[in-house]
Amino acid sequence: MSAAEPGEAFRQSALNECAAIAAALSWASDPHPAIHSARKAIRRLRSLLALLQHAALDVETADLGLKRLGDGLSRLRDAHVVVEVARHLQERDADRRWNGVIRMLVLRRDGLLQATLQRDPGFARRLRVLAAVQQQLAVQPWHQLRRGSLRRNLERSWRRVDKAAARAKRDGGAAAVHRWRRRVRRLRMQLDIACDLQLHVHSRSLHAAGHRYKALHRLSDELGRQQDLRLLRNLVRAMPASDDKRSVMQQINGEVAPD
Repeated sequence: MSAAEPGEAFRQSALNECAAIAAALSWASDPHPAIHSARKAIRRLRSLLALLQHAALDVETADLGLKRLGDGLSRLRDAHVVVEVARHLQERDADRRWNGVIRMLVLRRDGLLQATLQRDPGFARRLRVLAAVQQQLAVQPWHQLRRGSLRRNLERSWRRVDKAAARAKRDGGAAAVHRWRRRVRRLRMQLDIACDLQLHVHSRSLHAAGHRYKALHRLSDELGRQQDLRLLRNLVRAMPASDDKRSVMQQINGEVAPD
């Protein structure tokens, strides 16, 4: 890739992510982790497209399709992740009191998947949405992409993270923390994309000290972990009362950061 032409690398990366989403949604043998993988690929692709805002490309329609696709998979992803979080907490402390809770979480997860597949067998409708997104991206004038717009959008992502962090620390509300988490995650993915594609765009985001880059990853991971713990806590809280539930709630509350 020449220094003046990042478009081809971006085009190939975008189409690769479309292929990854399609492969995940077609993975029938183990659908729960596949759905999780599809959601990750959707987030990576939307992060890439966010780097193209105000450029010569028109990716708004494709991004909207991806947002709807990701939103439609969010409940399935969350239902699987809380099972995984619960199993991790159980295995770490070898606590059998998790057994009943995990059984109910698995039944809920599998029921949600079954209901979704009844409405959309084989995720055929979602795959058609993805095919339309892929076509929209394939015909974009990628050769017109310039590094200046990439640099400006990386800087914009840093500002959005800083602003969201200040707001989350100021009011501490769940919505503000969630917004902060999403913006941190997007910036982290954009930095990964820039590094993977070797985009030397002279942004502070790529010339920042290594410890700041690593700190962003740690922050993204911890905010995501806290979000998943809160999802788990809300589901367990709604379960019938029992001694095992009380013990499990105590353990979860010990893991969740203060609101």
